[in-house]
Amino acid sequence: MMHLIQNEFQKLFLKKSSWIMQLILIVMVFLMTMLMLMISRVDGIAEKPQPQGVTTYLNAEGQQISKDDYLTAQSEKKAEGYSEKVLSPKDSVTALKAAKENAPKTEQDSIQKQIDYYQVYADKGKTPMTSSSSMSGPEFFASLGTVQMIASILVAVVASVIVASEFSGGTIKLLLARPYSRSQILASKFFVVLLYAVITSIVLLISAFLFSLLLSGGNYLLPVSQDLGAMNAVQAALLLLGSNFILMTVYASIAFLFSSVVRSQALAVGVSLGVLFSGSVLTALLPIAIAKYDWMKWILFNLLNLNSAVSGQPIAGGLAVWQIIAGLFVYIIIFLGLSFFIFKKRDVALS
Repeated sequence: MMHLIQNEFQKLFLKKSSWIMQLILIVMVFLMTMLMLMISRVDGIAEKPQPQGVTTYLNAEGQQISKDDYLTAQSEKKAEGYSEKVLSPKDSVTALKAAKENAPKTEQDSIQKQIDYYQVYADKGKTPMTSSSSMSGPEFFASLGTVQMIASILVAVVASVIVASEFSGGTIKLLLARPYSRSQILASKFFVVLLYAVITSIVLLISAFLFSLLLSGGNYLLPVSQDLGAMNAVQAALLLLGSNFILMTVYASIAFLFSSVVRSQALAVGVSLGVLFSGSVLTALLPIAIAKYDWMKWILFNLLNLNSAVSGQPIAGGLAVWQIIAGLFVYIIIFLGLSFFIFKKRDVALS
């Protein structure tokens, strides 16, 4: 079996396309870095990051008022002497704890993450800085250069062709003539796809980190986002890398299924990518359907929002991260089960 895996791995990386796709990923991360640099500059001058904290609003007498009252006074042009103040991390923690006591239960988790975020800065004696127009280096790294979907597409392409190419190239009969069962052959190919996903993930992580150094400064060991609480950029990047690897496995299992069904490489790639991109369209419509039919929260396209969930953004249906992961693994088992069943029954006489 190990010899079979080694042979499949060599076949994959003897193809120039396998290396070219990794180069494409690196170039995409670099281009995103350059885009962030361009966005951060207004009239050729880099925007200066501003202190971040809970904002309080004061009337002309210096008394604290609500944001709604402040905006109402501004709209009615009665805000003369009114002001807004950004609190320090320590004062932000105090204000948020008070807000949490009166907040609805559905908002308490979000407020707690903000408390955790500012508490770390308060303990370190630091002030978080933010820019309204662009990402800092740690933010860019924590989001893996915002191109994790590209990495998933590359893995899906490899999974799409790894079986279909044997049929389109006419080598499937030679492969089946070897002393291995069809299940062993298919398992070795899927294992190699997973190895390629690991390599792609490592390339993505390293390139995102290196190119993030070109962006504005920041501390990679301090909290990077209020949505993530006390999690720093390194922890956030590794967490996102792990969740994206799970999604890669899902996309690969879908592509593997179509690769096992069709003989044409182009058709296998086209159908697999069609399923992948259609998910983004359906994702926008699913919250409406889930609000009416709760069971629809387990539909695959809703679970594909795993990256958003680990980044602190709840998905439709209110599923926890572990529930999303469990659901995705069920789908992976189903897709792979169908792939093995179809491949074992498939007639290769016409190949």
